Amino acid sequence: MKVIKLNQLEQFKCVPRQYPNSTDELSVKLKNELTNAMIDLVFTFSVSASYLNIVITDVPADFESGNRYEIAISNITNNNNLVYLGKLLIVDENTDVQNYEYKQQSNSRYEF
Repeated sequence: MKVIKLNQLEQFKCVPRQYPNSTDELSVKLKNELTNAMIDLVFTFSVSASYLNIVITDVPADFESGNRYEIAISNITNNNNLVYLGKLLIVDENTDVQNYEYKQQSNSRYEF
């Protein structure tokens, strides 16, 4: 799952199934899991250190804290081959995504 913080540089990295060339045209589609709204992202991409870097250049109005999306990245140049499939979560800019306390988690396997 990829996490994007609001009001910061909206970007994410992923390990693609197939690496695109720098001249390829990609399509990034997001499906809001709550409303089923489809979004075609406006973005730029680069490949570096085995990662596909996606930088969102025009942030959709639908991006609100707590929204979840299905990500589908396709290579339009190469017969719409699927490059990446995953999930995306939007959080507030002050959310600490790495230092959760065990008692704040709702999953019981973290309780002692």
